[in-house]
Amino acid sequence: MYSRIATRFKVGVAAFAAAGSLFAAPVSADEIKVGLLSQYSGTYSWWGQEYDRGVELFMSETGGKVGNHTITVIKRDEGGANPQRARQLAQELVVRDKVQYLTGGVFTPTVMGTADVVDQTKTPYIFINGATSSMTNKTPYFARVGYTSWAYCVPLMKWAFEKGAREAVSVTADYAPGTDIANAFDETFTELGGKIKENIKVPLGTTDFSTYLQRVSDSGVKHVFMFMPVGPMSAGFIKAFQDRGLGKAGVTLYAGAETQESDLPAIGDSAQGIITALHYSPYLETPENKAFVAKYKAKFGADAIPSLASMGAYDAMQVIAHMIKATNGKKDGDAAMEAIKGYSWTSPRGPVTIDPKTREITQNVYIREVRKTPDGLLGNVPIHTYENVVEPWHAKNSK
Repeated sequence: MYSRIATRFKVGVAAFAAAGSLFAAPVSADEIKVGLLSQYSGTYSWWGQEYDRGVELFMSETGGKVGNHTITVIKRDEGGANPQRARQLAQELVVRDKVQYLTGGVFTPTVMGTADVVDQTKTPYIFINGATSSMTNKTPYFARVGYTSWAYCVPLMKWAFEKGAREAVSVTADYAPGTDIANAFDETFTELGGKIKENIKVPLGTTDFSTYLQRVSDSGVKHVFMFMPVGPMSAGFIKAFQDRGLGKAGVTLYAGAETQESDLPAIGDSAQGIITALHYSPYLETPENKAFVAKYKAKFGADAIPSLASMGAYDAMQVIAHMIKATNGKKDGDAAMEAIKGYSWTSPRGPVTIDPKTREITQNVYIREVRKTPDGLLGNVPIHTYENVVEPWHAKNSK
């Protein structure tokens, strides 16, 4: 069950021992409410933790204020990839709790489930995760601060092709984002001159990958492109891939977010050498990221490592703050969305811009390699940068 109690961050609040203790303070006349939708229970509760941490860092830095306006964050548990529940929660937040903005979102179906509520009430939803490229076409009140499958796929395919890959197999989770990335793998690699010999679809929730890895082995390819939901399924596939000896046999595995630092201990040293592409790494050597990592560790512990989720939540609040400032706190979804079209700032991930036509984010994409870091941990270390990547699916499909 999710908590129905609206609560507010306090600056300097202790680590999040309980989900309902994050936000608490009296309501003020200039209060701006933000609804945060995430996963706080079950298999994917890691997302809730990381979203909360990114939001708290923003609130700590700003004192929860934008000018004279005080931000209140009300969070709700999506409870899995349940679009009906997400729609219900969004409606309650907007209609009953009077939030002016929504953020969060973990899965494509849960974000898409809110579209009619967002559209009818003109409530900007700055979503953090959900990688299907067409999502922002659903309503003009959606904007993305995460990434799309195509946005990291195109640079990853270029890198693999430049390194000699000509034939490959893709292994993707069997749901909408998996179909999206399978198409991206195939179309991009084919355009470059390569060939995807087979797309192997894996049902969500799979724990035994032996059948699928046998098909990889039988294909005879030396390059495998994978896509799985971040968490147990990703870690399980990578570990099974390495345990089966495919890496030792010279098969290169390429991925995106599947080698999250939080999952690498479960995979173990066999993850070393996996090549990934993504818009963030906690090991980026930039002043902004070093400062972000230092603040994250100071607040959540010396062993804590920020992720694409905590960084995304932090940036989502930056975007919402810009909308609040532009509208002087007034509830005006059209004006708020207009204000962020073309909005640029320097994120821990690097320089970013909200594309004024698509409401997608233009950002660097980093080729990363899983390596032992100086602190002795496994991490995704950037080895190459593709700068200012414009979301490719929209660029190809714009009229």
